[in-house]
Amino acid sequence: MRNKKFLSVLLVGALTIGILGGCGNREIPTEETSNTTQQEKLVPEENAKLKFWVASGKLDYGKAVGAAFEKEYGVPVEVEEQSIDIINKMTLDAPAGNGADVFMAAHDLFLTARDSGILAELNPNVEKVVREEANEIAVKTVEDDGKLYGVPVSIECYALLYNKDLVKGEPATTMEQIAEEAKEYNNPKENKFWFLTIPTEGYPAFPYLSVDGFQPFGPDGKDNDNPGFDTPEFEKGLQRIADLKEIIPIKGADLKMETITQLEQNFKDGKTAYYPIGPWLIKSLKEEKINFGVTTLPTWDGKQLKTMAGVQNAYVSSYSKYPNAAQLFAQYLISKEGASILYKEAYNVTARKNVDDIEGLKDDAELKVFVESFKDAVPMPQVKRVSYYWTVLQGMLKSVFDHDLTPQDAAKKAQEDFEALVASE
Repeated sequence: MRNKKFLSVLLVGALTIGILGGCGNREIPTEETSNTTQQEKLVPEENAKLKFWVASGKLDYGKAVGAAFEKEYGVPVEVEEQSIDIINKMTLDAPAGNGADVFMAAHDLFLTARDSGILAELNPNVEKVVREEANEIAVKTVEDDGKLYGVPVSIECYALLYNKDLVKGEPATTMEQIAEEAKEYNNPKENKFWFLTIPTEGYPAFPYLSVDGFQPFGPDGKDNDNPGFDTPEFEKGLQRIADLKEIIPIKGADLKMETITQLEQNFKDGKTAYYPIGPWLIKSLKEEKINFGVTTLPTWDGKQLKTMAGVQNAYVSSYSKYPNAAQLFAQYLISKEGASILYKEAYNVTARKNVDDIEGLKDDAELKVFVESFKDAVPMPQVKRVSYYWTVLQGMLKSVFDHDLTPQDAAKKAQEDFEALVASE
């Protein structure tokens, strides 16, 4: 599922000031071990110049961070916006010398890119900085067999928006409280719903599927043969989807990706109290002066709802003529300076562990909640069959939500549908 809102599409460690020190062409010390350990410096190649590919809509960000990097390191960065699948384009163009030196891509395609041979393994010192500065969950999305092949730059996940004109005092921390309040407030004839979400699509439905421990494609999201549809945890998760009907008395056909704009507008119009969504809506809510707040997802039966996370990673091409400069640039993207540019130009959340020293973001109370929510996140699966997962869920979640299929029958059908797709390969 590649919906631009949910995967951003998804629409983000860093170099410490002590290491960077000063201005001009900055250098990073690396260690090489022979009989003794000796310091060497990773410096840009002579006359290095880089090409940086960014996703559609990120051109201003790319140019800004490229210009800042050139000012610090003296290496010019040409930025290009790519509207098609960057991984496929790199696979075709890189061997011919026409690809980017550094490129951005969503993390769920990491293994595909790794297997294609277009990703360079990170320099040991760069790897050390990434592991120290980047969020641990985000780091896992660029790791294979204990080695790192990219730099996590930005994160996306769900948090819970609430309308302060409707929610008096502190926001709810449990689904039980939300359910009780929904009984008093809901009025379908007036489009008034205390809580709204899209339970018929795999990404927004995940927090409820996750409650009882379901994790698609295994604990690390990399078991290509096992989507987890035949587990008790998945069946219990489907029961949660069915239970949402009491909170959201709407037909499943009216709760889908195509109607997300209406759901968002309902929240803006002050007719919805709670709406779980990603950070992409925050900027427009502020611009329209909506009286809202953001909190982490609630619990259900005392168990935390977990958001499925997306990470935008920067990868260095294994075909780059300037691997030193390219790795320095990739690392720069989650430096404090790079993270601040990311916030100012793209309004995205950095993948750094600590955002309290990031210019702009440190004072954005609403966006900082997504950093907190990410701590409970489950990264989107990276397997090649992830598209089967989305397809299967889209074909049966509506029936579960509308009580046309029992959770037991739906789980069985999901496994059968997945196996049929595998057999058709």
